[in-house]
Amino acid sequence: MPAKIYPFPTIEDQEVIRTAVKVFLTTQTGVARNRMLRTIRAVLDHYRISRFGFSDYIVETTRMPGLCTVKARSFVSGQTCPWCGEVLYGLRSKVRILNIQERRNYDLVTYGCRCGKVFAKYEYPE
Repeated sequence: MPAKIYPFPTIEDQEVIRTAVKVFLTTQTGVARNRMLRTIRAVLDHYRISRFGFSDYIVETTRMPGLCTVKARSFVSGQTCPWCGEVLYGLRSKVRILNIQERRNYDLVTYGCRCGKVFAKYEYPE
């Protein structure tokens, strides 16, 4: 029996994912976040894939139906966005947490900035 080959996400569908992420980072609302996660998951499910990579980040499905995660490809240190200088922490910050991977001695936190960049940082307990 020959292997079944599934089509690769089209340029348009890749742009749908990029746009969903950008809209959330620009608006930074709960509604936009939920729509981003569900939109990404719908595209991944349509192509029957669990992971897809872009230059700044990777999107992956979760075990929870209808949701996904966004994980950064680039790592930073310090307390500001390396592209625009926005402070990562604070009530008025334009940087949002997209994903947290908890480890024994540290957390790997993926951040998304209103400037449109996605990056990760190792966070150590104090």
